[in-house]
Amino acid sequence: MSSKKFIIKESTRQRCKVFRVDSIDRRHFMPISMELFHFLYEAPTIDFSIFIRVDQEMVEYIKASELSKELLKHIWLASIKDDSEVEICVQSSDHAKFTRVIDSVRDQKIKRLVEREPALDSKTLFSFVNLSAASQMVLRGGINQEATRKVAAAASFMVSNLMDNNYSIATLSRMIQIDPSLYDHSAAVAMFSGIMGNASYQGKLSQKNVEALTQCGLYHDAGKACIPHAVLNKPGSFTPEEFEIMKTHAILGYKFLTKSIDEGASIERIVAEVALQHHERFTGKGYPHGKKGRLEEDPENGIHPFARIVAIADSYSALLMERVYKPALPAEEALRLLEANAVEHFDPLFFKPFVAALKKSLNLYEEKKGSLNGNIYVVEKGDNVAKKIMAKKNTKSQKEETPSQKNPHDAHVHDKNCDHETPSHKKLGA
Repeated sequence: MSSKKFIIKESTRQRCKVFRVDSIDRRHFMPISMELFHFLYEAPTIDFSIFIRVDQEMVEYIKASELSKELLKHIWLASIKDDSEVEICVQSSDHAKFTRVIDSVRDQKIKRLVEREPALDSKTLFSFVNLSAASQMVLRGGINQEATRKVAAAASFMVSNLMDNNYSIATLSRMIQIDPSLYDHSAAVAMFSGIMGNASYQGKLSQKNVEALTQCGLYHDAGKACIPHAVLNKPGSFTPEEFEIMKTHAILGYKFLTKSIDEGASIERIVAEVALQHHERFTGKGYPHGKKGRLEEDPENGIHPFARIVAIADSYSALLMERVYKPALPAEEALRLLEANAVEHFDPLFFKPFVAALKKSLNLYEEKKGSLNGNIYVVEKGDNVAKKIMAKKNTKSQKEETPSQKNPHDAHVHDKNCDHETPSHKKLGA
C-alpha cells in the first residue's frame, strides 16, 4: 500500500477543535460504521459531536449545532480517499444519543417503506432491524456482553417468528431495491442463512441450531473490524496487495471471535469456525485454506455445513447491494448469476433448496403485491398468477442490457461488508 498520509487542511484546523490522542485517549471514542453514518443525512438535528481521527489527531468536525449535508459529505469523502486512514467517531459518552438518532431515522424509513410497498412483511422488517442493530455493534469490534446478548436475542426472535414465513426472503430481496440505504449485509446474511438452513434440513434442525446458524451469518464478517479503513472504505478496485489484506479478514475474524469466546463471550465456537471458512468454496477455489467438499465426508479438509450455507447467503446478499461502482441487482438477476456459477462454488445439497425457497417466496410476494394493488390478470386454469405478473416485468427487463454473464463472485469485488474475491478490476455486478 502507498505510504501517503492524509493531511488535515489548515482551514479545518482553524474551524475545528483538533487535538492529539494516544491509545488510552482513543478508548473514550467509538467508531461508527459507514452504513449508520449515512443515516445522519436524514437526521433533522443531533445533540452530539462527530469526530474524525487521522492517525494520532482527533478533529471535532461537526458540532451539535452544525449538522449539515455538506459537512457530512466532507467526512464521507475523507473516509474513502485513497491512501487515507480516517476513522469516524463519536464520544463513548454520546453513543446512546447517536443510537437514538439512528433508531429514529431508521423507524421513519421503515414506515415510509411499508407505506410505499405494503406487500413487504412487517415481521421480517422488524427482525431485520433487530439483527441490523446487533450487527453494527459487532462491526465496531464491540463483542462484549451487551453485544452478544443483543445478537442472541435478535437471532432467537427471528427464528421463532420467521421460519414458516414464506415472504421473508422476498421482503429482504425487494427492500434493498426500494431503499438501499436500509440494507445491512451482515443482518441479511444472518436471516438468509437461518431461513435457508431450516429449508435445507426440512425443518429438522433444532431451534438452537438454527439460532446458531443465524449468529454465524451475523458474525461472519467480524474480522472486517480489523482491516485498515483505507482498504475497507476504498471506493475503487483493489490492488493485488490490497486484496491480500482484505482476504485476511477470515483469519482475523476467527482469532477475534475465538479470543472473545475464551474470555467468556456467550458465542458458540462454530461461529468462529464459520467466520474462518465462509470464503472457502465447494471445489477448493476459496480461501484461506483451500478447503473443499463436505466436512461430514472429509473431516480433515471438508467445509463445515454452516459455512457452506453462509457462503451462499453471503454471495446472494452481496449481489443485491448497490454501491458506487455497481447497481443493485434485482433478485431474479442475482439468482441467475448464482445459478450460472453454482457448480464451482456451492454445495448443491444447500443451493438447490435455497433456489426453491427463493423462487417460492418471490412468487408468493408478487401474488400478494398484485392483490394489494388491485391488479387484474387474465389467467387460464392452472396458471400461476405470479408467473403472469413476472412475465410482464420480464418483457420490459429483457429489452435492457444486463450483466448476466458476470461471475457472481466478481459481484463481490468491493464492499466492506461483502465478499472480496476479484481484486484486479471493477465489475458492473460488484
